[in-house]
Amino acid sequence: MTNRNKRNSSGGGVGIVTILWVTFLILKLTHVIDWAWVWVFSPLWIAASLGALFFIIIAIILLTAVIGLTNRSSRVNVGIKSWFQKKE
Repeated sequence: MTNRNKRNSSGGGVGIVTILWVTFLILKLTHVIDWAWVWVFSPLWIAASLGALFFIIIAIILLTAVIGLTNRSSRVNVGIKSWFQKKE
């Protein structure tokens, strides 16, 4: 098998978010749709929001795992709990 027969595994394809954004942009610039610019760019900010939400959920899962795996009196557990305690 030669190199030209192998599939490109770099993942450089165009995604659905990009296709939607370019479509909305073209329709807006050609005055086919009369949407606000926030909706034209909505595929980008919705995708970014979902990505951020994914990382927040993963961080919460990891944080609860660290708290659950450590002893109640360990320095890690006491330090994490002190972050969330109300300081007066």
